Amino acid sequence: MPTLKANHRQILAAKPIGGKKTRYRVEGVPGLWLYVSPTGVRTWYARYQIGVGKARQERWYRIGDAGAVGLATAIKKSKGVVAEVAVAEKDPHAERVLRSAESMTVGDLYASWYARHALPTLARAETDETTFRCHIDKEFGRKRLKQLTRVEIGQFRDAVAKKTTPLTSNRVMVLLNRILNWGLDEGLIEYNPAARLRKVGERRPRERVLAHDNILKFWQSLDAMDTLSGDPRAPKGRTLSPATRIVLRVLLLTGQRRTEVVEAKKSEFELAGEEPVWTIPGERTKNGLLHRLPLCPMAAAEFRKAIAVSSADSLYVFPSSEDPKRPISAAGITRAMARLIVQLQMPTVSPHDLRRTVGTELARLGLPVHVRSLVLNHAPMSRGITDAVYNRYAYDREKREALEAWEGLLTHMLTGEPVRTISRAA
Repeated sequence: MPTLKANHRQILAAKPIGGKKTRYRVEGVPGLWLYVSPTGVRTWYARYQIGVGKARQERWYRIGDAGAVGLATAIKKSKGVVAEVAVAEKDPHAERVLRSAESMTVGDLYASWYARHALPTLARAETDETTFRCHIDKEFGRKRLKQLTRVEIGQFRDAVAKKTTPLTSNRVMVLLNRILNWGLDEGLIEYNPAARLRKVGERRPRERVLAHDNILKFWQSLDAMDTLSGDPRAPKGRTLSPATRIVLRVLLLTGQRRTEVVEAKKSEFELAGEEPVWTIPGERTKNGLLHRLPLCPMAAAEFRKAIAVSSADSLYVFPSSEDPKRPISAAGITRAMARLIVQLQMPTVSPHDLRRTVGTELARLGLPVHVRSLVLNHAPMSRGITDAVYNRYAYDREKREALEAWEGLLTHMLTGEPVRTISRAA
């Protein structure tokens, strides 16, 4: 395990190793550890063990934020925790949980869930934050967990469905269940009052895709915004940021997922040479599998443009304008596209519908289903054990030819140039 010296300056300079959550042992202070989150938040913990033999268990007692709790205070507190365990045979973490559970509100549980689980591990943490603030917090934020009843949760579910849509109600209930189940696993509550409540909306597979005339309108509107950039006479709210425009183009060119594009790191790209490639690591893909995506000329050009104008000290292709150490918001891309669609008076479509459009066009071009699945990095559903375990061929050639066929069709829509036929694509 990595170790830090008991030096306040070193503590404040500690960073997550490899961009992942990291626990540092503090040299010379048994039991004191510093947890550094992927976003750089530093938190003191006291580590101890209870029980003996096979019943021995590890415990982590949260002392506080290193920005507010100094090194001396953290050392004193950790020694006190270790002494309680060794001398008084107490479990400080369990006792704290028991005390807090008596008065804990739904808002308190959410804050703990978000800080300890969602933010460090979930890609959709920002979306969950919005869902909680818009729906659950208003109704139950100050409600004590011990007073939360199954009947009122059911009434809340129905009210959300009536006020918004049944599918929105489903999403809210899924989030509420995830939070309560986490509290159950952590010993903060004794049961989940929302468990097994009936959903009010039936999710149907979405079928929205952009027709060719709308693809043309969508792309041309982004091109028009490029010419308006920097023009002080341009109407306010008419243009999207350059990064947003590039992201939307890339979504339509590659068919990749929204979060995979906005969180792309510069280190994932090989843009030199005649066959550029984007390698998305498994920890960033939905199916957990590394995904090599060949980049055709238009897509490669968009990524080169984004990297050229991005902050030099940022790891990301699309860094946030507020904090270069973080990527732009995926939810912000969705909101920006929604505004653009309304402005263009097009049928309602989302960033994910651009992905569906690419898949549909690849099918129309005659690409076999397994090649389309490889381009979109869908989870393998019907692979035998031999193919799943031993086949490590990345199908770069087939994927490149498929995307070349799609770029050729898109170029034809935009310029009228003849569609290039890829003999091996089918």
